[in-house]
Formats: sequence, C-alpha cells, structure tokens
Amino acid sequence: MRIICLLFTLLFSHCSWSYSVGNQTQTITTADLQRNLSLRWFYPTESGALPTPQAANAVFQGFSAIPAASLAAGKFPLVILTHGSGGNNTSLAWLATQLAARGMIVVAASHPGSTTGDSRPTIDITLQTRDISLMLNAILGSKQWGSAIDAQRVGVIGHSKGGYSALALAGGRITRQRFVDYCRTMPQMPDCQFYVQGKLNLQQLDVARLAASYRDQRVKFVIALDPGMAYVFTPPSLASIDIPVLVLAAGYYIHAAKPLNLGSDTLRLPQQKLTDAGHFDFLPLCQPQAAHILAEDGEAFICDTATSQRTAIHQQVIAAVENFLQHNRIIVISDASR
Repeated sequence: MRIICLLFTLLFSHCSWSYSVGNQTQTITTADLQRNLSLRWFYPTESGALPTPQAANAVFQGFSAIPAASLAAGKFPLVILTHGSGGNNTSLAWLATQLAARGMIVVAASHPGSTTGDSRPTIDITLQTRDISLMLNAILGSKQWGSAIDAQRVGVIGHSKGGYSALALAGGRITRQRFVDYCRTMPQMPDCQFYVQGKLNLQQLDVARLAASYRDQRVKFVIALDPGMAYVFTPPSLASIDIPVLVLAAGYYIHAAKPLNLGSDTLRLPQQKLTDAGHFDFLPLCQPQAAHILAEDGEAFICDTATSQRTAIHQQVIAAVENFLQHNRIIVISDASR
C-alpha cells in the first residue's frame, strides 16, 4: 500500500487510504468579531486505539472516533463543515468521520446565534460566513495544524444556512432587495418563515453588509447541501464562481409539505438532486424516541424519515461527495485502499 501511495504521489499531492479517525475539541475567539467558536476536529490518525462513541443525545445518534489521537504524518486537504440554523459542530459528524477516514482534516464549529439552543432570526446572516474566514486565519496559522494542511486543497461543505455560507465563500452574493422580494412573493418558503416568524424587518437589514462579497480566495472548492437562500443569490455572482462547486438538492423540505423544497435545484450550478431526501435528512440518524421528544416543540418532522432510509441517503451523499473530491483531485483513493 505504501508503495502504491508513493507512486500516486508522483502524480498527485497526496494519496488517501482508509485511516482511523481522531477527534479533538477546541474553543477559539475570532479576533475581528470577538465570537467564541466551539470547534470539533476530525482527522486521519494511524493510532491503533479503539474508537469510542461520542456526542449522542436523546434526539440524535453520535459518532465514533479516537479521542485526542495523534495526527497522521503528511499533508492533507482541509474541509470546514458549517451547519444550518439550530445545528452544531456534530450535525455533520456522520460525514466528517468518512472524510477523515479518507485522509482529510475536517473541522466544524458551533456558530453563536445559529446553533443548538441559540438560533435567532435576528442574528446577522453574514456572521457565519465571516466566522469561517476567521477560522481559516486561525487554522492555517496554527502550529498544531497549519503545517499538516495543503493550502491548495481547502474547501467548505455546508448544510442549509451553512450551504448559503459555502456558496458565499465561493463568490455567490445576495442583496437586500432580492431577499425582501423573495419573502414577499414566496412567504411560504421555510427560510422566509424563519425570519418572518422571528419578526425580523428585512427592510432594515444592512444593505452594504448583505450585498458584500465574501469570496475567500483560500477556499478552493465548496459543496452546498440543500442550501438556503437559493432564490436570493444573484445570477451573475453564481455565474462568476470559478472553483469546483457541487449542490446536493433535497427533493422536498418535510414529508408533510411535499413537494415544497428550498429551491436548491433551481441554482444554475453543478448539482445532483436527491429525490427521496428531505431537507433534514442531512442531519444525523435519529434515536428511536426522537420524534416523540421533538413533537413537544412541534418539530417531529426533523426525524420523520425511517432510519434505514436516512442511512441510505447518507450513503448517497457520501458517494456524491467522494466522487466530486476524486474528480477534482482533492483526494485520490486507489482500489487497494477500499
């Protein structure tokens, strides 16, 4: 296997094989925004220790990884995962562990104002996007992680609101007027409902901040998982994106409201539609009693997909992401490594 990797290295910058997955947590304060971000790292390790279950709760199943394991030797791609409203740094752990096993360093943050137990419609929608750029400052300048990251293979994968952030970092732009018009003409849309029910006056949003470019040149690829704000992006800005991008569009938002979806499939970007997937199927597998617990807050729809179906959807997402990464030579996985 090592000989195969050495041969591939002559052609590509790194060869991926099946690693064990290490896991660490860290809190950083972003200097410019003064926001405390709780980070969770997933990374390739060659530790022989047994992985342990982590982050399970009454609603969602957790993941398994080796706590505080040493990072494997080499240079690896970096992926920042960014969650949707109400999510956290474990919302995409099911994907993070798969990426780390394939030889990628993955980091996810819980974004204040948009995270579990602290999700506010009034929070500046651009903060999460700006968090990521400031995270990159800290990560790439870190003694612990910086030297292990291939700066030419840095990407962002985001779900829902995080999908908007991913596309914004690639060059997608919105305007206040498009936001206002969207929610005036399509008030039934879930992302509009979130803001309207939160009594946010869209006309009072900062015009310049909303319309600004958040393109981060360090970001070399993005994947948006059923992103929000699909109808608000300006077509010229999407047409100007010049890095590899993939949109995975859910077929519907929730079972009870089929065929309503967020409009991700209307984006004129490379995409794959997961017809049988709902918007919340990008979240972790649910615990047996999750729907009953969530019903108390009227949110049983988050877990209304059968475990077997959500598992299959996760496998579809993993396959699509892996194909995208291989096609763009971000990772190289030989047959011998499978």
